[in-house]
Amino acid sequence: MIKTLFILNLKALGANFVKTDKKKAGAGKILLVAFIAVYLTAILIGMFTALFSSLLEPFFSMGIGWLYFAFLALIVFGICVFSTIFTASAQLFGAKDNELLLSMPIKPSSVLISRLLVILTFEYVFVLIAAVPAFVLWLAGGYATAAGALFFIIGILLLPLMAMSAALLLAWLLGAVTSRLPHKNVITLAFSIGFLLAYFYVFANFQGYLGELVSKGLELAEAFRRAMPMFYAFGKGIAEGSVGGGLIFTLWSVLPFTAVITLLSANYMKMLIVNRGVVKAVYKERTVKAGNAISALVRKELAHYWSRPFVVLNSSIGSLFMLALSVIVIVKQSDILSYAGEFLPMLGGLPPAALAAVFLVLLCATNNLSASLISLEGKNLWIAKSIPAPPKAVLLSKVYTHLLISGFPCLVASVCTAMVFAKSMEDWLIIMLLPQAVGTLIAVGGLAINLHFPKLEWTNEIQAVKQGWSAMITMFGVMGTIAGIGLAYAFLLNSIIPLMAFLWICTGVFAVATVLIYVWLMKFGIKKFAEL
Repeated sequence: MIKTLFILNLKALGANFVKTDKKKAGAGKILLVAFIAVYLTAILIGMFTALFSSLLEPFFSMGIGWLYFAFLALIVFGICVFSTIFTASAQLFGAKDNELLLSMPIKPSSVLISRLLVILTFEYVFVLIAAVPAFVLWLAGGYATAAGALFFIIGILLLPLMAMSAALLLAWLLGAVTSRLPHKNVITLAFSIGFLLAYFYVFANFQGYLGELVSKGLELAEAFRRAMPMFYAFGKGIAEGSVGGGLIFTLWSVLPFTAVITLLSANYMKMLIVNRGVVKAVYKERTVKAGNAISALVRKELAHYWSRPFVVLNSSIGSLFMLALSVIVIVKQSDILSYAGEFLPMLGGLPPAALAAVFLVLLCATNNLSASLISLEGKNLWIAKSIPAPPKAVLLSKVYTHLLISGFPCLVASVCTAMVFAKSMEDWLIIMLLPQAVGTLIAVGGLAINLHFPKLEWTNEIQAVKQGWSAMITMFGVMGTIAGIGLAYAFLLNSIIPLMAFLWICTGVFAVATVLIYVWLMKFGIKKFAEL
């Protein structure tokens, strides 16, 4: 039964990429997915190759080659925990078909293990992307041994088990704690944002950490060995062919994984059906002011949006960064101006306001909420189509929702950024108008794309947001368009037209495109919505 459920889960996951609802994907869509996968894989492999090539020779020459592989294990462990903790809750405890599966003569442990195997399969993909460059460099450097290569294979197979044990335990504890508290979605969102901020902080300072790691290798190696014995055993087993190191790492991987799986299997049914005892809201009679249909629908969209932390993180992360940017440019104004004074001459003295506007555009491009709002209706789409409100109001409410989520943070960030970089009224206007033009275009364009490629069949909302065709097309389409415009200016138009004038032209083009798509939505988009 576990094998059958595992295959069905994999097929369902693959169907999210090769079809839209009941329509099979054409060759163009399959090629697009393949291109995106190859492109992202190539970027990641290049990053890891550059990283480990800078560590190989220094560590092995100092006689601490084990630290090379221990560092690999730490990176893989962090990636796997980070990816699993944000998906385990939705995949294991929030899937829409849990009740259906548990109503059948299927053991809860079989449902759990089949879902875990799917998550584990994708963890192995991440592991290989990081581990293969490190292994190839190790072979090419002449440091490899037969015993080390064998332990490397065994260790790579076991490493995701250790990461999954930690991630599942954290996800379970977080769910158990927040389920008993009011405003649990706010707590989950705060925890997720904190996790992301910590990740980006480490990433932003990674080059400094790497230099310190190389320069103080012996000192840090001893601290690493004492603080993280499991990764020390992993590195020692590979670099030195140590049987003892390999066995110790095997125990560190297998025993916690077995304990966590046993614990979850024994309590899986209880986790899904138990009443957590959360205090329900007490009804209080109050006068409700009458409003129009659009405002009521927008409130409904916002209420649903804020109740789904993972939808927030996956569809509008740019808004969080824009709010953070607003604080940073005011608090660190002197430092930012100092950095800009050193950095801008390298770019030929480009206008600071223009670069600030472009940076805000890039943040706006990471918000693609409107591209998932039709898909998020799921099987309840019939409700949106049957309520006593015109289809125009339904579509406009989704556009306005995107504008509120993305446009307001963009406005705040634009004002704060302009206060620092704007030196004239023109600077103020370009910082204020260009990002908003891009954000509005994404709002209407993403909704139009979602009408063409809705993903209404999903087991959890993460699939609609992350794996829907419309979300992928919108995100990569916007980024590709911005990159193409930037390259066209850098290599073709740089000597013909000033950057500020070019940005004004782009603002006008984006505004015209927004109007055209809006007209299409109000005429043909309404018909498309009625046909869904």
